Amino acid sequence: MVAANRMRLGRFEFVIDFGSFRRITQCWSGPGWDFNFSGACINDDPEDPTFLYGRIGVFADGAPLPFVKAANYTGIELILPGFYDEATGEPYFAVDVGESYEVSDVRVRFAERDGGRYLIEMSGTVSASVLGHPEKFELLAWADEEPDHAHPV
Repeated sequence: MVAANRMRLGRFEFVIDFGSFRRITQCWSGPGWDFNFSGACINDDPEDPTFLYGRIGVFADGAPLPFVKAANYTGIELILPGFYDEATGEPYFAVDVGESYEVSDVRVRFAERDGGRYLIEMSGTVSASVLGHPEKFELLAWADEEPDHAHPV
């Protein structure tokens, strides 16, 4: 696994400078979860960058993830085969590199808690649309738990 507040995607390394998650109580697609991580690439080619904006985001937007609100998430692990929930057709996670692309076979683990934030381990496979071939990623970053939220329906 990578160092804390880092992400590796193939040969590229990112410093994760933002992480959050929250329960979505109501959304057009039903209840779910938001996760947001973002960070800057530290080893892209400045003359011919792979990442147009020099950053990456890993996110879930109201995703129907199979876990419930809890007082403490430490030790909870999610294994999400494929890239979407078969019951609803909703995607689980995606990456944003100026455009959003699917992420498949995601594993999320709440490794440690520090007050209202959690050290989250995440891995999966990023769509071939990003680097020209499917590529594994690993992320380890602190994420703040934000208050529950309802999206307008």
